[in-house]
Amino acid sequence: MKIQFAVVILMMLLTTVSRADDVHYQDFIVGDQAVGLGGAYTAIAADPSGLWYNPAGIVDVRNTSLSLSANLYGIQDASVGKQDTIIPEDPISKLSVVPSSAGFVQALGRTDMHGKRPFAFGVSFTVPSYRKFSSSEEGTSTDPVIGTYRHGYHRAFEDQTLWVSIGAAMRLHSRLSIGAGLVLLHRSVQDAASSFVATNEVGGEFLTYRNAMMDLNFSNDSLLLAVGLKLKLSERLYFGAMVRSPSITVYSSGHMRFARSQADGAGASSFLPTPAEVSVKSESQIWGEGRAGIAYVIPELLILSADVSIHLPTSYTLVEVDNQQARDALLIAPEVDRNMVINGNLGAEVQFLKRFTVGVGAFSNFSSAPSTGDLTKPAPARVHMVGGTLAVGIFSEHTITRIGMTYARGSGSDVIPVNSPDQLALDAQQFVKVDLTQSYAYFFLASTFRY
Repeated sequence: MKIQFAVVILMMLLTTVSRADDVHYQDFIVGDQAVGLGGAYTAIAADPSGLWYNPAGIVDVRNTSLSLSANLYGIQDASVGKQDTIIPEDPISKLSVVPSSAGFVQALGRTDMHGKRPFAFGVSFTVPSYRKFSSSEEGTSTDPVIGTYRHGYHRAFEDQTLWVSIGAAMRLHSRLSIGAGLVLLHRSVQDAASSFVATNEVGGEFLTYRNAMMDLNFSNDSLLLAVGLKLKLSERLYFGAMVRSPSITVYSSGHMRFARSQADGAGASSFLPTPAEVSVKSESQIWGEGRAGIAYVIPELLILSADVSIHLPTSYTLVEVDNQQARDALLIAPEVDRNMVINGNLGAEVQFLKRFTVGVGAFSNFSSAPSTGDLTKPAPARVHMVGGTLAVGIFSEHTITRIGMTYARGSGSDVIPVNSPDQLALDAQQFVKVDLTQSYAYFFLASTFRY
């Protein structure tokens, strides 16, 4: 009887569209000037976002620099190829997103003949990833077998990561600077699920259909180190490099409440008991990263830059639940495997009339999810994306304001539940591999204040 699983199907559909993204590294480009350069900023890094790209670059801030950047609105779109699955052909998710960054850099020491100082320190707050999703489903439906029944669905999902960086840099030589930073990574996930009740009387028998609720909340904190260097190769050519250490989880907390149930006729009802609230542990792991970049700079006229970044492979348990029933009720994959990924960034910025800039960039956002042929469990989507940026900047005596947008698109595959009521009724759910296309766009506003 398909209708008794209808809301379960809807729940699992929305789970697939809004799952946590533990496989991409460049969903959003961080920074002010860096956004207009498509993230190719490692060889420049001369503002507070340098603590993200290359802490050695912050020593090139003249005096004091304060930077604020916010992504004001975003649109995500996902479409699945025609398959016998629980997902329609063109599901679309639209959401407001505010991944943002804010930072402060202070230069220290006496100025040299070029107006630069030998030391600098800075603090930055960066939200490189933020996903929010909400849905609601209420009403009555009619089935030829059980007649009119009532159903309901509620789902909320939020996944946010915050990077807090503290760093310092020093100029060893007129052509060479080094820098280092300590980074705290905080991630929080809230995932509330839903329930439904469908009842009707058929042939004198009262039927009841119930589905469980699930409420998952967890957060974790990790520490890592970042070190970098910036080298002036010639009058207009710069090289930069940065390495991040593996992260170490220092704190984790969370809990999960859930209830799994069955659907039966009158006199034969058998519902699984609701376990007490269980504690969960979590971690979000980075196993080491490296960036290197080169930039050709003609002051007050032109910047051409290119970056390459390498992310090492790792495996970790995103959510650890001791209770097996609770683990089976998770709507996100508890285990994360990441392959090695190499991403690239290209950018160009032109300044004209001494007050305006136009920047364009391109970047890759390849998936670190391994290819899978195991159809006995869900797996992260493997979608390789490429994107571009466009930014227009306006200068004043002490400020630079940039507005623009970023767009990315890619295709690959996903592993999702089979659209079969018989399979949905089993504990051992079967899955199917499908083609998946994803795209997103967001609009940003960024300002840097220089004194």
